[in-house]
Amino acid sequence: MTGIIDQANDYAEKERQIAIANRIPFTLDAGKPGACDFCGEWFGRLVDGACVPCRHKHEKRGSRGRI
Repeated sequence: MTGIIDQANDYAEKERQIAIANRIPFTLDAGKPGACDFCGEWFGRLVDGACVPCRHKHEKRGSRGRI
């Protein structure tokens, strides 16, 4: 005989599985090596011509990336 706690755990597990199945996959922006357009230093991965420190320095507050 299943108790109410077991039923709640089963329900929570089903909801968790649904949430995992429906999540949006994480994608990483394509990058390429070269000299940063902002600081001029060479980096192994630039996104839109900017290195990580410059992207963080010049990104708009409240936005996710994109200088």
